Amino acid sequence: MLDQLQELLGELRQLKRDVSREPGPRIAKSGLRKRAEASATHWFSTISPELAKHPLIAAETIERYSSSYAILLKLIRSNNLRSRYLEVLASILKRFHDDLILPIQTEPKLTRGVSELARMLAGLPNAEEDTYLQEAIACAGHGYLRAAAVLGWCAAIDRIHRAIEKVGFAKFNSTSQQMAAATTGRFKRFNSPTNANTLSELREVFDSNILWILEGMQLIDGNQHTRLRSCFELRCQSGHPGDAPVSEYNLLSFFSDINLIILRNPTFVS
Repeated sequence: MLDQLQELLGELRQLKRDVSREPGPRIAKSGLRKRAEASATHWFSTISPELAKHPLIAAETIERYSSSYAILLKLIRSNNLRSRYLEVLASILKRFHDDLILPIQTEPKLTRGVSELARMLAGLPNAEEDTYLQEAIACAGHGYLRAAAVLGWCAAIDRIHRAIEKVGFAKFNSTSQQMAAATTGRFKRFNSPTNANTLSELREVFDSNILWILEGMQLIDGNQHTRLRSCFELRCQSGHPGDAPVSEYNLLSFFSDINLIILRNPTFVS
């Protein structure tokens, strides 16, 4: 990735120099237009998808460069004004090195476990979740494994909240009330009926109760509930003082469970 970015930076600098040498007000040479188009195509097809997987490159940063490249593509198909080319190229080049190259050059070498974590979570479509998960990977890369677990649970419970919102708060509430009224069976010890009617109110419901109600709604089964409860317990152990260690193995197991049971489960597609 680093070599590709450095090569792209060199091409952009040379393109800007060549455009600035054009004598007329418009870019008449097809070669320059093709080079600009090739650079933009390379960005959208290869560079930006790879950068999106990188834990230290923010999605907002990638989007900013994608917007500039989109403008460059429009120029090629419209007025071809030399001054506009120079303006757009200057905007791309201004912080290219500091925004995209420097973070990769200075990042700590990821352990095998953290690298596997980055691969595991690659390609999830939700931008808000992706922010949590990229921060989690970055924390793990710096050795802050407890922080990574807390952020990972944030992504999972947010997906759960939105799935409940999609199914309907009425079903969620009625299921919890039926469970609380049970005197026999698996739910006989459940005693926390809810009355959440908005996402904000749902966020006030304790996560362990939500997991029980998910099972009652048949969105997860008993085994999945048990595994997610373990994930939630690791999140709580990570977020509160205690002597229980959190290792890379704990973290990989945690993220494997929330990834397969929640984040990539069609039941929880929002």
